[in-house]
Amino acid sequence: MIKNMTRGFAATALAFAALAPASPAHADELTLVEAITSLPVAEEAREGYKRELHPHWRDDDKNGCSARADVLIAEAIEAPTVGAGCTVSGGVWHSYYDDALVSGPSGVDIDHLVPLAEVHDSGGYAWTTERRRRYANDL
Repeated sequence: MIKNMTRGFAATALAFAALAPASPAHADELTLVEAITSLPVAEEAREGYKRELHPHWRDDDKNGCSARADVLIAEAIEAPTVGAGCTVSGGVWHSYYDDALVSGPSGVDIDHLVPLAEVHDSGGYAWTTERRRRYANDL
C-alpha cells in the first residue's frame, strides 16, 4: 500500500460502522459496530520496537519477487518492467489519499495498513518472530 494509506483507515472503519446493520445476520455473528466495541482496550507498550524484529520484504510465495515487488507490480496503474531477479523499474502508481501519481518504484513507499510499530505497541511485541514475519509480508 502506498504511504499515507493508514490516514484514512480509522475514518473508513467508522464510516463502515455507521453503515453496519443494526442486527447480525446470524445469531452467532456480531455486527461491525458490536465487533469494534468489543475489542479490548489496553495500554500500549511503547518500548522495544525495532523494525528489524519484523522480517519484511520476503518472498513468502516463492515467485522470485519480494513482498515489496509483489505490491509494486500488483498496484501499478502503468505496469513496471520486471527484470532478472524481479528487479522492478519504470511504472506509475496512484496515491489514493493525496491523488498524486508517482513514476518509478523508488518514489513509492509501501506501508502496512497497520504500521509495524503500531502492531508492536498493541501487542505484537509478544508475537513470535514467525508471526511477525507473516504479518510484515502479508499481501
